[in-house]
Amino acid sequence: MKADNEKYCVECGQIINSKAVVCPHCGCAQPRMNNGDGTDFDDKDNGEHKIKELNSRWIITVILAIVIGGFGAHRFYTGKIGTGILMLITCGGCGIWYLIDIFTVCTEQYTDSDGNRILMYI
Repeated sequence: MKADNEKYCVECGQIINSKAVVCPHCGCAQPRMNNGDGTDFDDKDNGEHKIKELNSRWIITVILAIVIGGFGAHRFYTGKIGTGILMLITCGGCGIWYLIDIFTVCTEQYTDSDGNRILMYI
């Protein structure tokens, strides 16, 4: 049974904290819930605004993509082994695939092997 400060994940159905942005079980982003008065749950924190934290997974992915992305290092890191090997063999698709991946990582459109987007902030 779930408590008052818990909710069900919209993807896997596991019980998670009601303020969770991402499910710790499946990694699915959770929709923002509001209080019914137009404000989000996160807005009612006694006047203190929460600061978004940089996602270390995104930072590592960006660094790998820029520094050694031509060899597919960021793809190996995010679990995309097959396309990582293809990038290694083709030197990042002669540089074109490499540039596309840098763009998609930086614009938060890049996904890992499970289909979860790698976001800058959590």
